[in-house]
Amino acid sequence: MKGIKVIFIIAAFVFLAFYCKNVFLQEHEPALDTAVMPQEELPAGERVKVFSIAGFSDSGIKAWEMHGKSADIFSETINLSDINADSYGDNVKVNLKADKGVFDRKTNNIELKDNVRIVTDEGTTLDTETLNWDAKEGIVYTDTRVFIKRKEMDIVGTGALSRHSLKLAQLDSDIKVDLKDPPAVITCDGPLEIDYEKNIAYFNNNVKVVDKETSISTDKATAYFEPKKRSLKMVFCQGNVSIKRGEDVTYAEQLTYLPGEGRVMLEGRPKIIIRGTEGLLQKYKEKKESISE
Repeated sequence: MKGIKVIFIIAAFVFLAFYCKNVFLQEHEPALDTAVMPQEELPAGERVKVFSIAGFSDSGIKAWEMHGKSADIFSETINLSDINADSYGDNVKVNLKADKGVFDRKTNNIELKDNVRIVTDEGTTLDTETLNWDAKEGIVYTDTRVFIKRKEMDIVGTGALSRHSLKLAQLDSDIKVDLKDPPAVITCDGPLEIDYEKNIAYFNNNVKVVDKETSISTDKATAYFEPKKRSLKMVFCQGNVSIKRGEDVTYAEQLTYLPGEGRVMLEGRPKIIIRGTEGLLQKYKEKKESISE
């Protein structure tokens, strides 16, 4: 009887140990860290609840790191959730976030999905729904709608290719730029190329520049910004230029717009059409005839 009791106690301890081990493994799955474990050695077919992936330059300096809540590991890709990543380059630290993503284990490219946001340490933000991040080259690109916010302007467009620092960017189509100093709106069919380091932007195809007093239409426009304040300094327009102020319209081959001074300079045989002058001329003729009589 005593022997049976001992066997029962041993069996109970074995069952308890087995149960605790399984519960612990389910609640404390291992973290994924490619800084420690090379990507080609990551086991396929597993899920980890907390992951950390890092990439290094050829000189061994950490170029980027990515953290999240869960990862499903496959032979060629890793499906990620609740992504929070930091990238270092162009002397700017960049943070990238997304609800989901797919990491390519061979190329280090990451496809970010749902509520994607980039924030630079300079305060620039980019929001979109899908974004491909080439971590090795420091480039991001997308075909979806993009919203970029800076202190001096807000930009909306469809499709974008940019350095992840957002200092050099191209937007493909359906573009609108809201400038804050001085207030103005520039739209174009695209593409739009922006170089923040050189303080210049190139607008292409069906460009319109509108402020509270003036509306300019042209084929192409180059906008120059003041380096320190990043305020709009000058817009140079080329091709089928027209400028409308009130009811008056002026046509020219080229135009230089100086918003700070509130003036324009026209080149290439400008033609001015003043609305309503026909009636004024007729009244002048009638008055002149009556005086002569």
